[in-house]
Formats: sequence, structure tokens, C-alpha cells
Amino acid sequence: ILAARSALVSSGDVSIEIWERNEVRVYAVKSASSPELLDELEVRVDNDKNQVRIDTHYPSTNGSDYGHRRFTKVEYTLTVPRTAMLEEIELVNGNLMVVGIEGGIDAETVNGNIVVRDCAGSAILGTVNGGIEAHVDRLSFDDKLDMESVNGQLDLYLASSLGADLSADTVNGSLKNDFGIEVRKGKYVGSDFHGSVGGGGARVSLETVNGSINVHSW
Repeated sequence: ILAARSALVSSGDVSIEIWERNEVRVYAVKSASSPELLDELEVRVDNDKNQVRIDTHYPSTNGSDYGHRRFTKVEYTLTVPRTAMLEEIELVNGNLMVVGIEGGIDAETVNGNIVVRDCAGSAILGTVNGGIEAHVDRLSFDDKLDMESVNGQLDLYLASSLGADLSADTVNGSLKNDFGIEVRKGKYVGSDFHGSVGGGGARVSLETVNGSINVHSW
């Protein structure tokens, strides 16, 4: 299976790592508060030669079954080709860890943290209630990295050799960076900084409403 693109919709922790094969391996662990709910909890995988889509189908929440989704979850461990594009990852309640992906990432969580390590290519990372931590050692000139949270801290670790144009904004929270870029305080609320490192290049944007933003050099 060639994993040029992959998508995942789930409630539960998700870990994604790479290997040097044109295949996708899916390891799923289902949990529920009763055997009946466990039977209704389904993992569905659809694929063709260019795409793999994984969906979690939960028990009905209609009528007396309302709220059962809280007591069901699926935890995933995926192994995908290094050049895979993670086109659509949506988590309701769960943390996401991605390591080594070079084809790009588009991921969001409602209640959960996102950690990205050793990845390359453009990325869009968003959370409602949770923090985001990204470790970046490679960015091409045309790459874009967007990190956004409503309630959560953003931590970006950039290799000191990278060229990037940085933009960071927060409404309620502190701003810090290791590159000497001046932080401006709003007249009434908020703060921001905008600047280039390494001569500029890739566009890097970080935004949060309630939370701090820290850009680290390494």
C-alpha cells in the first residue's frame, strides 16, 4: 500500500512513526465500559494505491445511549512511509505524537496535546484545549508551519541553522524567543513578535488565546 496520503479521525491517543516501506501498518486497541459497547466500536480502514483512511465509528449516542462515547476509545499506533502526507488527523479526546514524517502534516485536537519530532515539510497544527510542541531541524524556503491553540502553550524548537520568518501572537500569555526578536506589548492586552532568523525563508506562525509561546534555538 503506497501511503502518499493518510487520514485519521479518532478519540484516543495516536502515535505515528515511520519505516522504509511503501506500506501502512495499523495497530488499534479498543476500550469500552461493556462488551456490548466494545462490539459496536469499529475501526474502519479504506485504502487504494495512493491513500489510506482510518475512521473510528462509535456506538450510538441517541436516547438512553447518550454519553456512551465517553466510555469508549481507540488508541492507535501507525507506521507509515517517511514521505507520507498526513492529510487529515482529527482527535476529540486524545494526544497525538508524530515522529519522522517528511510529507507534511495537518492535525487538530479538541482535548489533547500534539508533539511533533524530526519532521519535515509544511505543517498545520491546532488544538482547542491542549499544548503543541514541535521540534524542527529542516524547513525548505517554501514550507509553512502554523501552530495554533485556544487554551494551551506553544513550544517550538528550531535548529539555529534554519532560515525562517517568525510571527507569534498571544492574547493572554507570555512570549519568549531565543533569537533576540523584540516582543511588543499590546496597549491593553496581548503581545506579539515578528522577525526573521537565518536570513528568513519558511513562514512560521504561532498563535494562542490563553497560553504562552516559546521559541527555542538548538
